[in-house]
Amino acid sequence: MTRLLSPSRCRALGACLATALLAGCGGGHDDDRFDVRAGLRNLMTQPRALTLTGSSGTVSYTLTLTNTPQQAGTYPRTAQVGARSELVSRLWVSAATVDTVSTLNHLDSDGLAFGSTDGSDRCTDISSTPTSALPTAALRTQSGPQAVHEEYDSCSASATRLGQAASSWRLVGEDNDRWTMLCVRSVRISSVSPVSMVVGALTEHCHEIASDGTIGARARATVTLSSGTALTMKNY
Repeated sequence: MTRLLSPSRCRALGACLATALLAGCGGGHDDDRFDVRAGLRNLMTQPRALTLTGSSGTVSYTLTLTNTPQQAGTYPRTAQVGARSELVSRLWVSAATVDTVSTLNHLDSDGLAFGSTDGSDRCTDISSTPTSALPTAALRTQSGPQAVHEEYDSCSASATRLGQAASSWRLVGEDNDRWTMLCVRSVRISSVSPVSMVVGALTEHCHEIASDGTIGARARATVTLSSGTALTMKNY
């Protein structure tokens, strides 16, 4: 679902409007259940825009994330046709933009990604967890796999493989379980050769979720800079 990051770039998803149920909730219950399948689909297919902020010492950081559905198109590595959605992230240090990344995700009929392309004409084959394996009534303590990402240096059928990464989902309660977050975590498994990160990589993004999978307004993201510093930015 979420396009995993290349080593030098930050790619991300956003969140839409909060539901009144979550916004007004005074506390959750351990047996509350959430439609993870619908939540992951909504993150990929629905338009949204987020502004997250954080700081490290005296330096302030801002991460803006937008998701914009596009017309259907063809994934160049396999010629498979599907819906598409453009994810754009911009990282700001104080008042200066230091990184902008645009990723075009190619979606199957269930709204999950099967491939993605970036601004450098590179492709990533994505093996998303089948929707039949994604829970529709998960407990707040549950987690599971989301996708495996095979990154290539171009979009041709003979492209060189650059590395592999994996992503997973988990549910977590926030603010004494007043609301629940659906988090997607990215882990790099292998690389053909060492690659130095220009700015940072998004290692986890979390979004408020209602029991029916509606994505709420609250969100946070963790970005790891090339220096090894991990930054957490949020909008609540």
